[in-house]
Order: sequence, then structure tokens, then C-alpha cells
Amino acid sequence: MAGRLRRSFRSGNLAEHLGILLLKGIAAVADVPRTEDVGLDAVASLLRRDEDGNFYAEDSFVVQLKSDSVTDIEYRDHELDWFLAQSLPMFIGRVSLKESRLSLYPTLNVNAAVLALHATRVTLRFGKSEIPAFFAGTDWSPWADGPGDSATVWLGEPLLEWRLGDLADPNWSGPAYEILKCFLGLARREHELLALGQCSNIVWSKNDRNSIRSASLMMKGHPDDLPSLAHHCKACLRALFMRGLSMPEEAGNALMIPLISLTAALRELGVDIDEENLFAKFFVALRSRPADNQDAT
Repeated sequence: MAGRLRRSFRSGNLAEHLGILLLKGIAAVADVPRTEDVGLDAVASLLRRDEDGNFYAEDSFVVQLKSDSVTDIEYRDHELDWFLAQSLPMFIGRVSLKESRLSLYPTLNVNAAVLALHATRVTLRFGKSEIPAFFAGTDWSPWADGPGDSATVWLGEPLLEWRLGDLADPNWSGPAYEILKCFLGLARREHELLALGQCSNIVWSKNDRNSIRSASLMMKGHPDDLPSLAHHCKACLRALFMRGLSMPEEAGNALMIPLISLTAALRELGVDIDEENLFAKFFVALRSRPADNQDAT
């Protein structure tokens, strides 16, 4: 109705605008207008300050902004599918209007929980759980299963937290950049591992670059996953084979022959990663060349 707006809506809008402003202290930000808002509030690219006086855009990530009055966030069914399908590292940005503060929470615990529990409904909570750790390297458990294929996931403490006044501090942006740069590299690698049915235990402490570390956590698999798994590995296997072609004969054979055998074994299982049989053709062609030509290669 014209002439009025619910107080909670206006507060949420203000929190979103403040969050975007604070994000611009560390990244180039493309904010998503409300008419195009399908779950993400900002697409950001980390900015590196160079000695030449310029900023350079680097790693990209996405952010969903929430007021600090929000304590739980639920994703279910198609919402969860959308969440898991994000190809860029995703953060929940929790905004405090009172303190002009943004807390940036990584969300990879959600991906790991769904991999472990096959959950179709997930409730996110901020902070650490009070459940004893079931994996080495942590002192608390990041998720717990619930009824009906549900799970509760704790995001831990924020990776990075800052206030409006920090944007004017010339000593703030450098450490903030290093923290995000380090974590985003691990997050991109984690997305690759998740596609292979694996995940890591990534730990951090707030605003502490040196605390960030990653260790292998778990692996899961099923025979039905073989075609998808082989597809993800296809480019890497081809790259390894091509490296073998350029190596001295003994070393190259040690690399290429097992790859040819692996290709044949996968084909027998109904998965063909070398439809044109290039591995065998290249191998035979290379080994049939005169020795002097091989040495020249």
C-alpha cells in the first residue's frame, strides 16, 4: 500500500546497503538489484593494491547478506540444490547496523555436511556447536543430522570481520586481502574436491591469516558415480598422457602405459574417456619412430 513500509523491510534494506558498502572496502562489488535477486546480494572480486597505485581485480566470490538479527537460515529442496550448485566460493555476510560491522562467514561446512549426510534440508547457524569433535584437528563438530534427512550446520566464527572505520585505516586492507586471498585459493580447490566426492577440514580463526589451514577429511563414492568421476578426471588424464609423450622413453612409458591400461579398464566398465583412442594411437606412433627422431623430440 502506498505511503508505508514495514519497519523490518526497511531495516533489512539498510543492512544490505551497509553490507555492500563494507564489501567495497576489499573488493570490486556488483550488487544484485532486488528485481534480479534470486538469493545472492553481491558478486565480488578481491582487489589487490599494487605499488603502481592501481587496484587489480583477482579472485571472485559471492555473498548473501543477512542482518545480525537473523540467527538461523534454512535451505531445502530446490533452495539447497541452488546453494550447492554455486561454482564460486560463497559467504554469508552478517551485518550489524548498530556497530557498522560486517562479518564474513564461509559456507563450505554446508557442502561437506550434505556430502556426509545426504541431507535434503539444512539449517545454518552462526558460531561453533557444542558437540564434541568427531574429526581430528578441531575441537567442535560442524554439523549434526536430524529427522527426515535434515541437518544442522554451524558456520563457525567469521573468517573476516571489519567495521566502517577500518576502511579509513591504511594498515587494514593489506592483512584483509591476504586473509581472503589465502582462503579463496583453498575454497576453489575444495569445490574441485567436492565434485570428486571428497572434502577437506578447513579451519581458521577470525582475522588471522596464519590460522588458515586445510587437511583431508573424508572421501565417499558409489559405483553409479563412475561416469561423472571419470568425466571430471578426463582433462587431467589427457594432460598427464601428453606430458608422457614429451618425456624420455623409459620415463614416458612408465607414465603412459598405466594410463592406456586405465582407459581400457574404464571402457570395459562402460565409461570411455578416450573416444578416439588417441592414447594408444599416439603411443604406437611415437614408439614406432626411429630412435634419432625420438631423441630430437
